[in-house]
Amino acid sequence: MKTANFKIKKHLRKMDIGYLKTKIMFFLFLILFIFAFSLYGQSQDQIEDIHTAVDEEDNSLFTQDKTWRGADGAATIDLGNGKILWLFSDTFIDAQATGKRNNSRMIRNSIAIQEGYGLKGANITFYHKGTREKPASFFELPGKTWFWTGHGTLINDKLILFLFEEKSTKTGIGFEAIGWYVAIIDNPYEDPLNWNIMYVKGIETFGVIVGSSAVLKDTDFIYAYGVTEPATHETYLLRMPIDKLIKGDITELEWWIEGDWKVRNTESPVPSPLFIGQTEFSVHFQQDLKKYIQIQTSGMGHASIGYRLAERPEGPWSELVIFYKPHLKSQKDFIYSANAHPEITADGILITYNINNSDFGELVRNEDIYFPKLIRMKITK
Repeated sequence: MKTANFKIKKHLRKMDIGYLKTKIMFFLFLILFIFAFSLYGQSQDQIEDIHTAVDEEDNSLFTQDKTWRGADGAATIDLGNGKILWLFSDTFIDAQATGKRNNSRMIRNSIAIQEGYGLKGANITFYHKGTREKPASFFELPGKTWFWTGHGTLINDKLILFLFEEKSTKTGIGFEAIGWYVAIIDNPYEDPLNWNIMYVKGIETFGVIVGSSAVLKDTDFIYAYGVTEPATHETYLLRMPIDKLIKGDITELEWWIEGDWKVRNTESPVPSPLFIGQTEFSVHFQQDLKKYIQIQTSGMGHASIGYRLAERPEGPWSELVIFYKPHLKSQKDFIYSANAHPEITADGILITYNINNSDFGELVRNEDIYFPKLIRMKITK
């Protein structure tokens, strides 16, 4: 027992513990704000049946690497030619490659490339900057702020990613989102460590973090969902012309406001949100339903996972239908960040969610949590 405690204490000295604790406090703090919204729309009138399945073998995709020892977030983008990009936020890196989280350091974000559209037999390679001994975040800015990953898309052989910028604070929950960026990568088919990344700082969006959630595209525009931060999570849809965006010009940003696309130059009046979401969620067109489906967690703590449906990305969206409540082993576990992954071939819709724990020591010790968890969900009309 003394040896185990010594290892954990040594690990705690190496990591930015104050940051981790404030992040845990942040997720618990959100309960007070989100609980009322989690009661919206429990009706299942629009469907006949929902099937969910859990295959523990699916989760082995994330647990085999000896260096990458878990992360939160988990969004995916199809890179073509059988390759899928995974985007992660806070990540444990084991510098000694022992495959143990309590030997790890934490970086703000990482990525992975999956080869193969199915989970069975797929290979996945994780990437971060720096070295294994001194790991650094994959996406970084100089200074004291950092990036968490949102979502993105591949278009015209360029990879467009949305990132949200965070800073530490001496008040409140200890950190807050202060803006958003677009990362434009003009050589996405090369080794990620050789990517040419151009960072474009987002324009004023009045507390809405653009692209923290799903990103869609058509022939002319990229559409990015954004939520109000911190905490309240009113959700909006914004768009930018593709021909401008790929050149780094994001000035022609439009909002979907009261049934039309409009430029918004002032904070007031505040437009009506599409719905109350979460910082991270997914939206994609589900072919068998012939509708767009949105996946998110509902509430915090021992949260549930739900979905909404719409004919168009801008809605109107149905009320939230709760379809799955993960079983948690600890009262201190909490769930967040549910995303669907339509890029991956599955019997139904493949969904990930994250499990964290308010006891930091337990988070370090327990490697059954803080790896993305996968479930499969199918709706029968």
